[in-house]
Amino acid sequence: MLERDMEELIASHPDDFFPGRGFEIKGRQKSFAGVGRFDLLFEDRFKTIILMELKAVPAKYEDATQLAKYKDELQSRGEKHILMWLVAPQLSNSVREFLDRIGIEYSEIHETEFRHVAERHGLPIRTQSRQNSKGVLSLESSREFIKATISELWGKQQNWVTRDQLAEKLGEQRWVIEGLNGAGIVEAGERSWCIGNQIDWFSAHYKLGWYGLSDGFERERIRGKWAYKPKRT
Repeated sequence: MLERDMEELIASHPDDFFPGRGFEIKGRQKSFAGVGRFDLLFEDRFKTIILMELKAVPAKYEDATQLAKYKDELQSRGEKHILMWLVAPQLSNSVREFLDRIGIEYSEIHETEFRHVAERHGLPIRTQSRQNSKGVLSLESSREFIKATISELWGKQQNWVTRDQLAEKLGEQRWVIEGLNGAGIVEAGERSWCIGNQIDWFSAHYKLGWYGLSDGFERERIRGKWAYKPKRT
């Protein structure tokens, strides 16, 4: 999905993404002279101004440092009651630690959550940045394979099963290879993205509490990526 889809959904339904915050949209694509452009401008119930930057790809350290520069510039101008906020589908531990250190808020919101909100309100998501692997590979088949693989690898290694391990195993499956080939996805980077996206859908469904995933598995962030193990009964 593209940032314009993220912007439209968050602007129209902020309570779905930030419950209890009382965000009220005040502007979109606003510019501060000499500082930069922000995607969304909100005011919360305490009259704090929230400048929100949206990223449709995993946040980079450069995104965080740019927000830090914006914040420093606004503070030097004497601006008060302003809160910076970064939204991205994935934030590494190093980016999170940096944002915590400089006092910038952040939220990790995966594409699945945007689609869930869109479906709830009967809204289409009109654009997407890459071919959607959801239509190429079966989410149900991927989910069941991931569940079985977590249990299998945990039994062998007695340690957290990482996203990279799951992606590697999934990419070895004949039905995955045939599905990608059939869709004409042959470039290595694109194939890797499609396979990894299946793991990210699993993670998003876990967060949403779907399919009983949180009942059967534990999840922990390791080096910026989610890892899993079966829950002990």
